[in-house]
Amino acid sequence: MARPEAPKDAAPLTQVERRAVALAALGHSSTEIAGKLAEERHGLPAPGLGMVWAGAATKLGAERSRPQGRQPELVFRARVHGVLDAPDPEDADWLPPDVLDFVQALARGRTLKQYALDDLRVQVWEADQIAKQTRKLLGGAPTQASMVYRALPQLLRTVQPPVEDVAACLVPVSRPSPIVVTLQTELPGDISAVRAARWWTRSIFPALRWAGPVVQAVEVVALLVDNAVRHGTPEYAETQTLLLRTAVNAAGDLIIDVSDLNPSFRDFDAAARGERGRGLAQVAGLGARVTWFLHHEGPGKTVRAVLPAGPVDL
Repeated sequence: MARPEAPKDAAPLTQVERRAVALAALGHSSTEIAGKLAEERHGLPAPGLGMVWAGAATKLGAERSRPQGRQPELVFRARVHGVLDAPDPEDADWLPPDVLDFVQALARGRTLKQYALDDLRVQVWEADQIAKQTRKLLGGAPTQASMVYRALPQLLRTVQPPVEDVAACLVPVSRPSPIVVTLQTELPGDISAVRAARWWTRSIFPALRWAGPVVQAVEVVALLVDNAVRHGTPEYAETQTLLLRTAVNAAGDLIIDVSDLNPSFRDFDAAARGERGRGLAQVAGLGARVTWFLHHEGPGKTVRAVLPAGPVDL
C-alpha cells in the first residue's frame, strides 16, 4: 500500500478539523461530531461539518468530492502524517486477506460501492458481507472510519515507505483486566491541585489495597496532576477542574487517570521521552506505562499511568 503524501506547503489542520477527525476515528457519527463541535465552541458559531471535512481533505491531500464519505481516508492520512489526536489502538488479531483488503480500500478513500463494483466486480451486497465481518473482527466498530482506526496497527505495516512511529505507546481498547476497586476525586485546575492530589492519594491507599510502592504511586499522581495543570486547562473553559481516578484491576495493576478539558496532546511521544518537558518522562522512570486517550463523551482527554504491583526498579 503506497504511503499517501500531503500537499506541499499545506497549512496545518485547525483545532476543529483535528478534533473532528479524532472523533470520527473513535466511531462517532456525523451528527454526533457536529453536536460535539458545537458544544465545545462555548457559544461561538461552529463551522459547517462539510466545510470542516473539505478543509481537512485539502490539507491532508484527500479527494474533496463527497467529503463526508471520506472520513476513513482522513483518519488514515491524519495518522500517517502524525496529526491524529488519538493514540494507536491495541493491535487487533490477525485479519483475513479480504478484510485487510477492504480496510485498505477505505483508507484509500474508496466507498463500499466503489470497492464492490470497481475493485471486486461483485454486487454491493457481497462486499457488504465483508464489511460486516470486518466490523465483527474489529470489536464491533460502529463506522467505517472507526474500522480504519482500529485496524491501524496492521494497516501501517503494509505502508511503503514505512511510517515513522509517532504513537509508540498503545492504549489497550479490548479485553482489559476487570477493575476490582476504584475511587475518584475532583481537583481545582491550579497548582494547589498537586498538593491536594498527594494528600488524597495517601489517604485512600488503605481502601485501594494495592500491593505496590505507595511512595512511587503518590509521585506519579503528583506528576500527572502537575502536567494537567500546566497543559490541560484551556483558557476558554468555563470551569477549570481536573478529575483524578485511581483503580486496581484483577491483575494487581494500579491505574491512575487524570482527566482535563483539553482534547489535544500534541507531541505526546516527544513528551514521554523527555524531549518536551520532563513530567511524563519522570512518570515512565518511576516504572509506569503512560498512555492517553480522548473522552468518548464531552470534551477533553485522559492521561493514564499504569503501575504494576511489586517493587519498582529505579
